Amino acid sequence: MSVQGRMVEVATVPLGLSARGPLTLRARALFKSRLLMAEVDYGTHGVEQNAEFPRWEDAFSIGVRYRTEVSETSVHGKRFDFEARAGCTHFLYLSGVDFVEFATHRHSIEMVLPRAFMREIAEDLEVPAVTHLGNDACFLAFDPVIARMATSIRPYFDDPVTLDALYADSFMWAFGIYVMRHYGDLADRRPTVGGLTTWQERLAKELIESSLVGGITLEELAQCCGLRVSQFAHAFRRSTGMPPYRWLIRRRVERAKEMLRSSSTPLAAIATHCGFADQSHFTRMFRAEVGAAPARWRQRL
Repeated sequence: MSVQGRMVEVATVPLGLSARGPLTLRARALFKSRLLMAEVDYGTHGVEQNAEFPRWEDAFSIGVRYRTEVSETSVHGKRFDFEARAGCTHFLYLSGVDFVEFATHRHSIEMVLPRAFMREIAEDLEVPAVTHLGNDACFLAFDPVIARMATSIRPYFDDPVTLDALYADSFMWAFGIYVMRHYGDLADRRPTVGGLTTWQERLAKELIESSLVGGITLEELAQCCGLRVSQFAHAFRRSTGMPPYRWLIRRRVERAKEMLRSSSTPLAAIATHCGFADQSHFTRMFRAEVGAAPARWRQRL
């Protein structure tokens, strides 16, 4: 089975995935809190084995394809023949798949949406559960919003340790609500949400501050403030002008600035102390926030 962010190659090909001739299937999975994803690459890899395809029970896979392909899929005995262009998004009920056969090369990012999480979103929004996505268990669509979401998460397959639980949660809630609203029957009854109260805002910021290294989930923050997840996320943004994850990154950068000003601590040690995965992650986030790399910023002091 594929593990977080690592390519694993084994000899089995579940779900009836066919591997013909010199083409082989490679897959890697990304797991973090609510986030479940897989990168599927079927092509010429110079290896003789095929990777095990990640599988989840009672879940949909919403996949963005990065190359034009021809494939055949069977779901609950019903066959679907697709000739999909690059950029196309497919919706597939994973648990009903009998087989998938790739007739050409394939490269896609599969974002997995379990029904259990879909029910949780509906309960949080205090609306009825979603009964369907689309009109079938397998269909195609061109959706630039989902394509952008896939592009934003794609780099974490190469560097999974930089994926924060708070970002993973925020991504999945936004993704789940979007898909359920545009392709399902999610009721849009969310009440107007104001900002956090003074004590809620102070508590949320203190919790994030104390979790710069260990991290914290969106659900934990919401529970501590006595709010539902969707309520908290909107209220926090209304109060601070940014989502919780951006606040977390900003506070990490501010702590790093303090250490850069007051000490000669090596950058790798500062990265660890401030909650970044490593020095490279620290440098990328610091440059994005400040406009200069940490070493250059320190030289200017």
